[in-house]
Amino acid sequence: MRRLFEKLLFVLVLLPAFIGGNALALSEQDKRLIDKHIEDYLLRNPEKLEQALDNMQAFLTQREAQMRAQALTDNADALYRNAADFSMGPADAPITIVEFFDYNCGYCKRSFAPLMEVLAENSDVRLVFKEYPILGEPSYNAASTALALADKIKYLTFHTKLMSTNSRLSQSVIDKTLSEMKLPPQKIKSDARADKYILHISATRQLADAIGVNGTPAFVVNGTLFPGALDKTELAQAVASARAASNAK
Repeated sequence: MRRLFEKLLFVLVLLPAFIGGNALALSEQDKRLIDKHIEDYLLRNPEKLEQALDNMQAFLTQREAQMRAQALTDNADALYRNAADFSMGPADAPITIVEFFDYNCGYCKRSFAPLMEVLAENSDVRLVFKEYPILGEPSYNAASTALALADKIKYLTFHTKLMSTNSRLSQSVIDKTLSEMKLPPQKIKSDARADKYILHISATRQLADAIGVNGTPAFVVNGTLFPGALDKTELAQAVASARAASNAK
């Protein structure tokens, strides 16, 4: 009964948008008559209400999926071909995994090893890193620091070290990691404040909003969005499905 009540409230909120201007053309007497007929019918046939609500919910779910798919298509260049993003794998790989991550996200760290294993086992896969700091200032500092390294090997080393540590991220952890890499923490911290890195992170956040990413990690594999952490089996299945779709074209 609670589930039915929640659905009914949902429909009552959306119904005006569906009937729009047609409702305005009816007289108040017509409206009351229609309301009475609807009420009488639903009282006699309560199962019809749930069926109608299920149909509407299915319609809205399908429409949301279509809108998300279109958003992924419309933002393909920003997703896969932004030169400011770091990546691994062949530039012309037929399969691309895009990961939105936060260095302070435990689920991102849990997904890191399986992701690297899948990449190592599939030479036709490219990985694009999307710096998406949403868990506070240390996350943002780590993301801008990573971008400021401006070298793929240094970036991947820094990324691997932070994703492999169980320590709670802080500026001291970032500085210690840079020192271990024989890099000057203060200079890189200064470099990381450059407008181009601020703008790039902002653009990534806008991209995430556009395609329906609202947490980390999130993966996009050849146009399909996978929100949440994926284990190795799930990642391998996503790659296999993308490969099959690519070969079928």
